[in-house]
Amino acid sequence: MKMTSMRSFGILLVALTLFSCKKEATRWRTDWLLPVLHDTLTLNQYYNDSTLSINGSQIDVNLSRTILDLGLSDLIQIPDTTIAQQYQANFTVNNVSPGFMFVNSIKTHELDLGDIQLKKVRVSSGQIQLKVYNPLNTAVLYQIELPGVLQNGQVFVQNYTVAPGTVQNPTIATETINLSGYEIDLGGLQGLEFNQLQSKLTLKTDPNGQTVSIYNNQIFKFEAAFQNLRFDYAKGFFGATVIAGQEQFNLPYLDLITNGSISLPDLDLGLQIENGFKMALRAQVEELSATNTQGQSVSLNAPSIGPSMYLAPATGSWNTLQPSTLNLQFNQNNSNIKAYLENLGANQQVTYQLQPNPWGNTSAGHDEAFANSRLRIKMNAQMPMALQADGLTLQDTFDIDLSQDLQKSHVTAATLILDATNAFPFSCDIVLYFMKDGQVWHTVIADAQLVSALQGQVDPSDGLLKKKSKLKIVLPPALVADLQDLNQVAVSANFATTDPGTGLAVQQAVQAHAFLGLQLQLQLQTQIQP
Repeated sequence: MKMTSMRSFGILLVALTLFSCKKEATRWRTDWLLPVLHDTLTLNQYYNDSTLSINGSQIDVNLSRTILDLGLSDLIQIPDTTIAQQYQANFTVNNVSPGFMFVNSIKTHELDLGDIQLKKVRVSSGQIQLKVYNPLNTAVLYQIELPGVLQNGQVFVQNYTVAPGTVQNPTIATETINLSGYEIDLGGLQGLEFNQLQSKLTLKTDPNGQTVSIYNNQIFKFEAAFQNLRFDYAKGFFGATVIAGQEQFNLPYLDLITNGSISLPDLDLGLQIENGFKMALRAQVEELSATNTQGQSVSLNAPSIGPSMYLAPATGSWNTLQPSTLNLQFNQNNSNIKAYLENLGANQQVTYQLQPNPWGNTSAGHDEAFANSRLRIKMNAQMPMALQADGLTLQDTFDIDLSQDLQKSHVTAATLILDATNAFPFSCDIVLYFMKDGQVWHTVIADAQLVSALQGQVDPSDGLLKKKSKLKIVLPPALVADLQDLNQVAVSANFATTDPGTGLAVQQAVQAHAFLGLQLQLQLQTQIQP
């Protein structure tokens, strides 16, 4: 866009000023005219990206943004959880022979998931860390089974032979196992419950070991720590907890605009809410606002901003999932969309609420989500790059180091001479503010305007309307004398889309393949100290 081009132009001016001030100490002639730049600034590098595209003889601007994007792991999480099962004899058992099975028990563990009730999940990533303890003075064979945890139809089973230990110092064995691809049934023993995980512990003395006694102060146990679990499938009741948020995003370069106004063509702005989960959803866009660099905020006013709206569950499954969507359109007839966009708000803010299952567990625990299930809020607007600019001011500040010694050979005067060929439909006045710690010491204004292409002629070689301009930016002696004290420069470019005939600001479209050709020379006068 033109703001990108003029910002780059400002950066070049500052960079070349720096360059000039570092050259003077090695020059031994009074006057110099140095060619320092021959370049072309275009929008070519931005075409066909997410913002700009060529549409015939004009450029289209795509203002679409994804404001919110939540997936299964954002909505359904099992926190890191450790389950444990242990055995402790009620009395002493003497003369236990080798290979004797003395424990064979199942335990059910309740997972605390708030109002979420899960029946089944499939793990996309995560692990389980198993730890077993043996206090017996012979090796013990541990078999740990998780009946509801399966991979390819096979139940999770791990067997360990744990070396002898003591009550005071039991032998501990650990192992970490990747759970990716495992399905976890949380329906309990009968499959009718939720958030329940079973474990089965089987203990057997070493078949090749010695006869031992098991005392009631010996504790045999295992711990299973589930860590970093993420899912690509879940089934159950996903709760009704409200997801409230405030998302912010910035539009590039608008944060550099310090003054002025624009007028845009009539256009539509769309807001789409997408429900990719098989559950009912209540959605509410509480506020959509934009704040510009002057601190002025404009909120989008429309009948659909504020009230609650409802989305049906998605349909289909793994490869056939079809999200349900709610499309909100804002235009000149139902909103203040034009005032909203013409405020040039660099900071965009959306406040929203999303509530799964607003009417409770109406699916009887049959909510479903898949790897590609998403909850999204998207903003979209497309328009031709056509605008009316009146005093639109783009400004940026840069740190500089222009120090020189006035007691030695130094620059006494400097002028930047710019020859430009402009194929953009706007004119531009350039002002430089030289500063010390944010305080303006000197203001330098170019002696002419960068003239709009609208005042030029069509070049038959490429069919573009072009206009040539010549500008001088004189650095006065007082400024040059203060170079050693200055540490900042603000480059300000003031744009206007003015009709050559009437002098009034009018709406203009940017030509496809428009460019700004630049040739810059540096004129120096130096004083040579003996």
